[in-house]
Amino acid sequence: MSFRNNSGEMLRRFGAYRIASTHSNAAFKIPFENTYLFLKVYGPKHPRLTYEIRKFLDIMGMRQPVEYMSPRKRKIFEEETLALWKNHGYCVPLVRENPFSELENLTTLTTTFIEGITLREIIQDEGMAWSIKEKKLEALFEEVSTRHTHVFESGDVRLFHIDANSRNILFAGDAVCHCDFEMGRPWEPIVQSAAREILKMLISIADDVESERRETVINLFRSCYREGAVYDHIREGITGRPFQGLHRYRDSRKKQRAPEKTTLYDILASLS
Repeated sequence: MSFRNNSGEMLRRFGAYRIASTHSNAAFKIPFENTYLFLKVYGPKHPRLTYEIRKFLDIMGMRQPVEYMSPRKRKIFEEETLALWKNHGYCVPLVRENPFSELENLTTLTTTFIEGITLREIIQDEGMAWSIKEKKLEALFEEVSTRHTHVFESGDVRLFHIDANSRNILFAGDAVCHCDFEMGRPWEPIVQSAAREILKMLISIADDVESERRETVINLFRSCYREGAVYDHIREGITGRPFQGLHRYRDSRKKQRAPEKTTLYDILASLS
C-alpha cells in the first residue's frame, strides 16, 4: 500500500475526531496516551486560484504573507512561532512530534490540546452574566497590552497574533491562551503588525457581542491598551488610504447588506 493510501486511511480513521473549522486545513482532537493531541493537516487556501498564484510568486522570490506560502513553509513558521511564544512564557500549545508514522508524507502540525473555552463561546454563552464576560475581556486586553509593550521593547514581531479572532483566543482557567499562528507579515514595521492584531481582534469581538455592548467593549479596550503610536497608526491606516470615497462607499454597501457587521470605520469611530 502506498504512503498516500496509508495517509488517506489514517485520516478516515480520525474522522470521528475532526474539529469543525471554517478553514481549508483539516484539524483533529485525537485521544493519545491518556491525553489529547491536536493535529492539523495543512492544505491549500481558498480561493484556490489566488492561493496558487501567490504561492508561485513566493517561490519566485516575491515576498508574500505567510498564509499564501506552501504548506511546508506555513508549518515551519507556525512551529517556530509557537516555540517562541512558549519560551517567553505565553499560553500556547506545545509542539509535539507526530506519533502517527502513516501521516509522514503529509504536512502536519502536532501539538498538545489546550482544554479551554474560546472567547467566542464565552461571548455567545447566554447563560453567562455580562459581568463575567467583561472580566474575561479585560484580562485579554491587559494581556495584549502587556505583550505589545514587550514587543515594542524587544522588536520581535512574531509575538503578535495576527489571526487574533475570537475562535483563536481561549481561556484555560484564568489563563489567556492563543492558537493558530498561520498568518503573518514578519517584515512589517512593529506598529503595523500591532495594528493588524488589534483590528482583527476588535472586529471579531464586536461582531460576536450584542450591538448595544460594542461601545462598552471598545471603551474597555481603550482603558487597558496604552500604546499611543498604535492608535495613531490605526487612524492613519484607515483615513489615509487613497480613494477614501471608494472605501467609504464600499463600507456603506457592506452595512446595507449586513447592518450587524462591524467595519473598519466603525472601529475608527469608536476609538476616536
